[in-house]
Amino acid sequence: MDLVNSEKDTDIERQISLEQLQRRVPILGDKALLDLVNGIQVNKEMIRYRKNRNFLGQILDNLTGHGQKRQILLDGNLIAGQEALHQWLLELTDSLRISQIGIQITQQSLLETRQAVRSLKANLQKQSQDINDIFDNLSKLQGILNTKFKDIDKRIHQLEIRLSANEDLDRILTAWLAGQSYNKLPWPIQVAFLAKEVFSSAVINYEMETGDTDKFRTLLAYKLLAHFKDLPKNFFNQSDLLDLSYQQMSSQDLLLTYSLLEVHSISPSYLYNSPLLFSLGKTLELATIPEADRPKSPGRIALTLCRNQIGLISHTTDAEEFIHTIIGETANHCLTVMSSKTA
Repeated sequence: MDLVNSEKDTDIERQISLEQLQRRVPILGDKALLDLVNGIQVNKEMIRYRKNRNFLGQILDNLTGHGQKRQILLDGNLIAGQEALHQWLLELTDSLRISQIGIQITQQSLLETRQAVRSLKANLQKQSQDINDIFDNLSKLQGILNTKFKDIDKRIHQLEIRLSANEDLDRILTAWLAGQSYNKLPWPIQVAFLAKEVFSSAVINYEMETGDTDKFRTLLAYKLLAHFKDLPKNFFNQSDLLDLSYQQMSSQDLLLTYSLLEVHSISPSYLYNSPLLFSLGKTLELATIPEADRPKSPGRIALTLCRNQIGLISHTTDAEEFIHTIIGETANHCLTVMSSKTA
């Protein structure tokens, strides 16, 4: 009974040790594990058989030699199990050795990976800085381009204004030279009307946008002087020129001209800067008085009124001075009106 109990305890201890090893090392060699398990199962069967034999059965086994054979088989199984366990331990040792090598390789790979990640991070940081530099350069370039585009737009706008002014001037002068406008009117009245029409067109927009108040005024004056070739070159009395402005007109043209050049609806501030236009308007106003009540020289009376109400004005003039003065006073008046509307 003691022997049986001892074998049972040994079998249990082996089973516990095997289970502990299996928990510690999950990966076992399939062949060694099967050999070990088979040997344990055979030993358990043999021990169970010996436990269950009665006294006569044991005597019969001794006589026939079966008990000795079972003992030899049991010892063989134990030896085979130990060899399998030994082989399994060797394989386990090799596995652990390989694992250490794998760990070393893995560690080296991780180090290389970390270095690669650091290098990649540095490259990304550099690329990020490069991208920021590109964005800064693009922003600077955008600012430069915006400035250039604004300058180009400004030039295009000024070019369009200048072209519009030239087109309007050419259109007005072409119609006038063709006799379609202001025909049969005295030349001083034609100068006043042409100046008023020109500087009520895109020409005044050009002066407002560019600040150039000389280009078209001079151009118009030269065009008029080139057309009126028969005008006297010397100085003449200003009152005689004003009287001439109405004497050559019909009564209907006189009334129409006076309504277009009257000075009563014009603000005093403008009149102070337009003595010649004031004198011309007053001359036409006096000329509309019935002939019986009309003064002998409306021009002389107009100049006197101008000196009393507006300011000094020359007694004499020539054609060029008269044309330049009429154009200047008319253009300044139109410019003042347009500037007050945009303010």
